[in-house]
Amino acid sequence: MTEKIDTYENRILDNKKELRDDDDISFDELMDDLDDENIFSKYREQRMQEISDHLKTVKKNVNDNGYGDLIEVKNESELIKMSTNVPKIIIHFGLDTFAKCRYMDDKLKQLSRKYLNTKFVKVSVTLCPFLVEKLQIKTLPFVVGYIKGLEAGRLIGFSKLGNDPNGFPIENLEKFFLSTRVIESFSGTTIKQDARKIGSSGRYQRTADDEDASDSSLDI
Repeated sequence: MTEKIDTYENRILDNKKELRDDDDISFDELMDDLDDENIFSKYREQRMQEISDHLKTVKKNVNDNGYGDLIEVKNESELIKMSTNVPKIIIHFGLDTFAKCRYMDDKLKQLSRKYLNTKFVKVSVTLCPFLVEKLQIKTLPFVVGYIKGLEAGRLIGFSKLGNDPNGFPIENLEKFFLSTRVIESFSGTTIKQDARKIGSSGRYQRTADDEDASDSSLDI
């Protein structure tokens, strides 16, 4: 069952608006599987409704609201509105010229394809002076999660994600945000178990244009 839910969500991502309600992706198969599950019949209808509601929400999120990808925001007012109005959102404050910020972008993009009830966005710190001051952003990358407008957790650099100052496995990032409940897995699977995982979770490889040897200090 969990694999079928993951597969259905992945097809929504791949097909987006091309996916029809009557697609042979087998929503009916998901429902039929409930007949085979060893659960009390009185809970079957409730579980069917939960799955149906979840998949409809996921489809709307992906097709209409920009979920399933890391979206760049270029307006501070829009970002403030998002942080207040979007039920669950993860925001990466960074700079594209910092290698670690690009590394974080890649990991967040992977998570965005797995957790389709959370919006993932990025913004340049040069475009949001008010929030930089309010959040006291001094080190990049800076990532913060909100649930219904309230901060649920923040990451400053890579310090909470392992012992390597230059990189981390994506599972560590996933585990952190799962612990804050900013992301939740409806199917119960993690990104390591989910075939929609893109890229690798290997360590960060330095390049010649890397200007930051440790957590990037930002002069504000």
